[in-house]
Amino acid sequence: MRAVAAAIGAGLLAGGLGTYLGQFRHSAQTPYRPGAAWSRAAIYFGCCWLVSLATGTWERIVTSPLATADQLRDPAWLAWTAGSLALIVVAYPVVWARWTLTFDRARRWAVQLGFGIVWGLSAGQLLASYYVLADSTGWPRWGVWLLAWGLVGAWQGMFQDLFWDVWVTPEHDTPRTIRTKVFACHIPNVTVTLTYLVLFDNVAVFVLLQTVALTTAAVAMRFPAWFEQRPVRAPATGPGPGGLLRAVGYETDDPQPYRTQRLARRAGSASP
Repeated sequence: MRAVAAAIGAGLLAGGLGTYLGQFRHSAQTPYRPGAAWSRAAIYFGCCWLVSLATGTWERIVTSPLATADQLRDPAWLAWTAGSLALIVVAYPVVWARWTLTFDRARRWAVQLGFGIVWGLSAGQLLASYYVLADSTGWPRWGVWLLAWGLVGAWQGMFQDLFWDVWVTPEHDTPRTIRTKVFACHIPNVTVTLTYLVLFDNVAVFVLLQTVALTTAAVAMRFPAWFEQRPVRAPATGPGPGGLLRAVGYETDDPQPYRTQRLARRAGSASP
């Protein structure tokens, strides 16, 4: 199994890097180029798998049961598992999806589900690796939680703001909903699922929870296929630290762009 994970990670990294250097190395942030976005994402996904291998996270996933017999009889474990899943389902398919702009991007179920699953499995392993590193310190469980939460929070905040939402995803937020999603979706997700992970050490379940969240996100934003020919709105950016770009969200005079989007969809579906 280790060889399989190494092949997946190396394949994603090599394929993404080769495509990017061969076709998109001089691509600017705008206009949005789906092929460049996919190649950047593949590089990131490959690195996630390789970090998982290097930290021993992959070994924990494949050598430990999804849940032990004792856990399946433990009311606390059952409650925490159900609660964590319920949080993800409310935070992403409901809240995150509701506050996401798509700008009439094409709905391609197979592409968006496939991208989201790979995104979730990859990023989930990376986030779990921060927990594995924190756990290796031998600190008390509260110290492991604090360190893992700090590592995940610092990484996610910088990575999303300065790379992922600038160079990979199409525009899907406004300044208001960037803040809304942080406090209504991302912080609750990290806080609750990391607590679950520290309490019960179910690394595979944690990765699956993140996979549900990110698959939902890919579908909700209608992540464009690599072969998309229609123009795709690039993320709005502003100056970030060190001269980098950061995502700032779509500015509009419409006070309710998400409501306008929903009404337009309903009108379109009602048209002959």
